[in-house]
Amino acid sequence: ECNEEYTKYLVDVVDKILGALSEGLGVERNTLKNAVGGEDLEYMLKINYYPPCPRPDLTLGVVQHTDMSSLTLLVPNEVQGLQVFKDGIWFDAKYIPNALIVHIGDQIE
Repeated sequence: ECNEEYTKYLVDVVDKILGALSEGLGVERNTLKNAVGGEDLEYMLKINYYPPCPRPDLTLGVVQHTDMSSLTLLVPNEVQGLQVFKDGIWFDAKYIPNALIVHIGDQIE
């Protein structure tokens, strides 16, 4: 029940972001949403939990990748590790309390 309510909230956030991006591009508000599926757009909620590793030297993390989706919303926490690739350089994503990280995925890029 909690996940369903959370998903509804995130769907609303995605709709607002897609609308704002469309307007920023000078097109109608629903253009990007329609381009990636419109009302049939599929949303996926993935919740990961990684407990602290007693041997940090053995942790692998996630390999370099791009997100195939149109948008990815990340809800970070104080644990560092997320990086962003820009202009051939990896940058650490700074943790900001109560903020979302909005990642433009391959479908929009």
